[in-house]
Amino acid sequence: MISVKGKIKNGVALPLEPVKETDEGRKVIITFVDEGFTGKKSSVSNGGLSLEKLIEACQVDTGIEDLASEHDHYLYGTPKKNNK
Repeated sequence: MISVKGKIKNGVALPLEPVKETDEGRKVIITFVDEGFTGKKSSVSNGGLSLEKLIEACQVDTGIEDLASEHDHYLYGTPKKNNK
């Protein structure tokens, strides 16, 4: 998948960047963006928390000691891998 900036003129989408001839006839998805869109990825604000603090803030104590290793059992009902 590639992304190309463009504009709409007289109801037709026109690329503002060169497109390879081999892309002729290729199907596209057109997404309309706000005027102020720069194309740069914006960073998601986490309130200045470090990743460790963010994870800690989102923790939930389920009381299930083997949840990480046996998540398929708890999510889908599959047999436990380590029957202790």
